[in-house]
Amino acid sequence: MKYQLLAIDIDGTLLNSQGCVPEANRAAVQRARDAGVMVALCTGRGLVETRPAIEALDHHGPVVLAGGSLVTDPSSGCTLHRAIIEPELAGALAEHLLSFDEAVLVLVDPEQSDEDYLIVNAAKLTDNTKWWFGRINAKVRHVDELSDRDLHHVLRVGMVGPGSRMDPIEQSLKAAFGQRIFMQHFTALAYEGHEAVHVMEIFASGVNKWSGLKWLAAEHGIAPEHVAAVGDEINDVAMIAEAGCGIAMGNAVEAVRQVADQITGPCDEDGLAAAIDNLLAGRW
Repeated sequence: MKYQLLAIDIDGTLLNSQGCVPEANRAAVQRARDAGVMVALCTGRGLVETRPAIEALDHHGPVVLAGGSLVTDPSSGCTLHRAIIEPELAGALAEHLLSFDEAVLVLVDPEQSDEDYLIVNAAKLTDNTKWWFGRINAKVRHVDELSDRDLHHVLRVGMVGPGSRMDPIEQSLKAAFGQRIFMQHFTALAYEGHEAVHVMEIFASGVNKWSGLKWLAAEHGIAPEHVAAVGDEINDVAMIAEAGCGIAMGNAVEAVRQVADQITGPCDEDGLAAAIDNLLAGRW
């Protein structure tokens, strides 16, 4: 196989719609490892949120986390690479989101902090967010405002809310911060009986899954053309577009499908396993 590094998104790619790793995917990942391919999970999740997938795959290699802003050794928890938002900018972003009377979710480097998330204006947390934090057992600290100390290890500033709220907030952020930031929003994981919501993520300029994955590849002497990546959501667009072989899941959003080199089956039909087997067989 000509691809030396395989990057795998988690939600909607490795996991099926029930949030489980199908046995076919687990077995296919092991076949890739056995063939000498370096496998890296590449996700929008933070480390604590990624642990279940890491354990399901018995994964010991580096993971690209938080939309590419963090690369971590999951065995030790050590940060290998990070791209933080500068403290002054992180504080300004939080204040801007607070002006919309939303709960602000600040993801920090867990190696440098005692928590995973800082929450400002927690009274406005959505039920979906409360459910998610409880499900993943995240260390969360509620604060009235962010101190200078809080702002030195910020990877991402974000919020969760109705999709109808996101476009005007995004336009306001663009007007205020321009090229200083990179942002995206997409449908969040939801739980039964509750309205689907969107998550908005804001990073330092130039930070995305591909930037983290490219750093990891370079550290291992792997050229971009020897990287394959599989994903489905808007936060996968950069890595699908830039990888040597970008593969869209059958359930991928249109923006991902448009930049993909190949399209595999959906996550509920073992699409990841099929993609891996096509790569290993040299068909892709």
